Amino acid sequence: MGRRHKLGYLALLTVLFVTCFWSGQALAGSLVQGYRVAAGDTWWLLAKRYGTSLSALQGLNGHTGPQLDAGEIVVLPVRLQEKGVMYWVQPGDTLYLLSQRTGLPLEEIQRINDVDFDHLQVGQQIFLPLAKPGTFTYTAKEGESLFLLARRFGTTVAALQAANNLVGGQVWAGQIILVPQGPIQELPAPPVGPAPAPAEKVILYRVQPGETLSEIALRYGSSPAAIYETNNLHSDILMPNQPLYVPVNSKQPVQVEGPRGEQKPGYGEFLDWEWARWIYNVGTVATVVDLDTGRSFRVRYLGGSNHADSEPLTPADTAVIKQVFGGYWSWAKRPILLTVGDRTLAASMAGMPHSVETIYDNDFPGHFDLYFWNSRSHNTNEIDPQHQNNVLRAAGRL
Repeated sequence: MGRRHKLGYLALLTVLFVTCFWSGQALAGSLVQGYRVAAGDTWWLLAKRYGTSLSALQGLNGHTGPQLDAGEIVVLPVRLQEKGVMYWVQPGDTLYLLSQRTGLPLEEIQRINDVDFDHLQVGQQIFLPLAKPGTFTYTAKEGESLFLLARRFGTTVAALQAANNLVGGQVWAGQIILVPQGPIQELPAPPVGPAPAPAEKVILYRVQPGETLSEIALRYGSSPAAIYETNNLHSDILMPNQPLYVPVNSKQPVQVEGPRGEQKPGYGEFLDWEWARWIYNVGTVATVVDLDTGRSFRVRYLGGSNHADSEPLTPADTAVIKQVFGGYWSWAKRPILLTVGDRTLAASMAGMPHSVETIYDNDFPGHFDLYFWNSRSHNTNEIDPQHQNNVLRAAGRL
């Protein structure tokens, strides 16, 4: 199954204009496009059509077997020539079929190539432009995402998804993206933190790796209990870069009004990870509502400095999570609303149990990933575009 790319969300994938996600075996710097295999297609026939070799095509897709299944997604190399690609006509091809595959008007293909409607010759080269009316093309670079491209070109993730028939936000180096032209409302700016409290009463401090409440309290003439209560902590376990309000030269807690993000009726508060973790800190128990199904369950924040590794509280909560993700564990990502006290935050979660656990009787073998706006992955320290999109949905912004 490694060679299959489960992109069921691409309902009408075209041959030349729609990019896809692949297994990561595409060569760095290659220009690529996605193709949904049709009945009768073979590796040899696709190589002939798109002017490449059988070995190069199979290597690009990490596959050496002879069989292709109808509906399977494969990656094809793109040879750009004046903002388009060259296609080699194969037996049975017609202008109508090319139009259906690419989404280009039949008359446009005929006009550009000055060819007769009914007479295509096997081996004939046909030029097919990449950009559709109202769009221009952009070749994605390493580390880019639909979110970053939307910011750069003054458009939105939703507009890029619509133009490219995508749901996810991830792009790959060499992927050709269609960018809509014209005025489009920009994505919202991340929320900003609150103004610092008066210096004589409290300071805002970022926890350094390995620090404890006692060490921080000693440095500022406070007490662990005062810091604990001031920040509504639920554990004395601290995470790197965790924001803490620290009473200065005082062992008494201080009443602090934490940051608030914009919140639309029926949605979660749009709050950056930097401040979401101040509300949902280690040990906090929260109620999660799946945005699409309305099902709810309880979770607890286990730890994690880049995002909130969390666990379901009970077997009943685990059962709800499994139902939400279709009856099986999955790395799929879903928009959620997370409620702590009177605060409901926009967030996203993946449904795969993995690694460390601290609740051993909840029927959940590990923890799951829970992301807020601008949370990052632990292993690559990167912002995940799909989680970002989900947070925007949970905030009512997509």
